Amino acid sequence: MRLSIFIADKYNISRRNAKDYIKNGFVTQGKSIITKDMKVAGNNDFILNINKSPVTYNINDIMLYKDEDYLFLYKPPFMHSERQNPEETLTVSDIYNDYKEYTPISRLDYEADGVLGAYNKKNKITTLSKSYYAIVSGDFYKNITISNKIDADNKKKVKVLDDNNGFIANMKKIEYNGKYSLISVTLEKAARHQVRAFSAYLSHPILGDKLYGGDNFKRLCLHCYSYTINNKTITCQKQTGDFLLIYKNLK
Repeated sequence: MRLSIFIADKYNISRRNAKDYIKNGFVTQGKSIITKDMKVAGNNDFILNINKSPVTYNINDIMLYKDEDYLFLYKPPFMHSERQNPEETLTVSDIYNDYKEYTPISRLDYEADGVLGAYNKKNKITTLSKSYYAIVSGDFYKNITISNKIDADNKKKVKVLDDNNGFIANMKKIEYNGKYSLISVTLEKAARHQVRAFSAYLSHPILGDKLYGGDNFKRLCLHCYSYTINNKTITCQKQTGDFLLIYKNLK
């Protein structure tokens, strides 16, 4: 196998990050610094010389609801869903590792925030719905339903196709301040980056979404405020209030 694969598996990081660590001289074997992604056997004594941060968190800051059937978490902005490197202090996957009896349903982008849902593996999902707030450029349509398919083959940025047999998004303008609109978006099933890509496709990119042409801002202005699994709906009222203040305070 390649050294990057060995390091990625050993330290639970991505292969891309493993390659970067190798290239920059963070991998050693004995006293030798290894800088090439060479072929290795699986039992080698290669060491990644990075201090792994301890995983600590206050569950009261993250847990929104838990019973024997469902688990709902609040993911703050600037938290990865999965660990990218050993130096990260906390990711969503670290939290789910403490609740292995639950199966996560979806994820949120690194800069986005809001509710995440999981269900007990013994149950079945019959109903699923997620509702978002987003701040987008311009005067958004009063109400629009869009179901274009999304091509996610490009791992970084997805493409909205002309085929309208994809997952449905109901998008509604709540308010317009002369420059930006506050909109709500409801999904039952979702493709990766669906809200971000649809907003940009409609020429109303999300504020702070550099990837899809949004205006510069301190974060991606996308917030999941409500999550329904079967007959259980959970919201994050305090965090939603904080998000709405972002819109209110825009100049």
